Amino acid sequence: MQDHGTAGTDLLVGLVKRSPVLAELRSGRLDRREFGRRLDVSIATSYRLAGWLTERDLIADSDGAFALTALGEVIADVASGFETDVRTALRPAAATPDLLADLIRYSAMLEALGEEPLDRRELERRLNVSRATSHRYTRSLEELNAIERADGGFALTALGAAVTDAVSTFETNARIALTLAPVLEAIRETTPDFDIGVFADATVTSAEHGDAYGPMARFVSLLEETETVRGFDTFSIAPTYVGEFQQRILDGMETEIIDPPAVTENVMDNYPEKCVQVCASEHFALLIHDDLPYGLVIFDDRVGIGVRETDARTLRAFVDTDSAAAREWAEAVYGFYRQKAVRLETFTKKGLREAMAAARRGDRAHVVGAVQHLPGSARRGTATRDNS
Repeated sequence: MQDHGTAGTDLLVGLVKRSPVLAELRSGRLDRREFGRRLDVSIATSYRLAGWLTERDLIADSDGAFALTALGEVIADVASGFETDVRTALRPAAATPDLLADLIRYSAMLEALGEEPLDRRELERRLNVSRATSHRYTRSLEELNAIERADGGFALTALGAAVTDAVSTFETNARIALTLAPVLEAIRETTPDFDIGVFADATVTSAEHGDAYGPMARFVSLLEETETVRGFDTFSIAPTYVGEFQQRILDGMETEIIDPPAVTENVMDNYPEKCVQVCASEHFALLIHDDLPYGLVIFDDRVGIGVRETDARTLRAFVDTDSAAAREWAEAVYGFYRQKAVRLETFTKKGLREAMAAARRGDRAHVVGAVQHLPGSARRGTATRDNS
């Protein structure tokens, strides 16, 4: 996974150390008293645990009871899978939360030794750790039979390779889940059995570190490599009036976009010339849907999700992948919303009102219906600057 801005080791350690709390909540909501009783901790400790998890949007307090959020459900599943993988690899050793946390701390050392055997001095140099820390880590990993001494240095054992894979899978899936957190609720509403692992090899472009336009730049770079684009609420990722997006459409990139009515009206009001240019193109089809959950885009070879905080104006991240499983998921979700969308036949305020009225009436002449993968066969709308 390539990632510009990811969850640090301390957060991942915190997640696995508190995973028993998430596991308890998998069975349903718990009030404060039952929450403390199930965990067998003091009231003060239960409040600290609940506070930490609530601050990170893993649980929510509703009417005096705690429940998992969508992010909490995913992290609970990811942590459970991590525990199972480690327990399977280390039999008969118990995969306690403390052990899982230690393995995350040892992650960099495991990865380094997975590439090649290294002596202690080289380990310390590569990992930038003290001699005392390297001794502590290697001693613990030797006790687990995860590493062994070889030619004056250390090498991974077969068991260590399995543990390294388990740690890597957990870190990748947890970081993807944390990145997708603002849209996970919507994703799980449309796809209850959504597997975060389909984005395991994703490229994550974050707006952190002062690069507010990094996610949109990543989207634009993918536009340059594709001949077709389908998506919904792509305005939240990169509006169609953005120069690069507009030019690709005018150059022949087959494009089908589903947008909320308010977005379409905004473009008509504020960018009329650009709206006319794009909407009149034979390569562009615009559909309307008034309840879109997040930004989704399907390119020739990749699919992507735009991640935006509620009411935020800029993207938090753009997550894209060439995973076949992710593409299958994206096609299904896009098809679901496309089937209920309304094609905008005339790019005017009047045309927009008529389209939405047709949708409310259930007029099948305007509702798109069966999924079409490209707009080429769709009847084109006409573009005018009539704002009536």
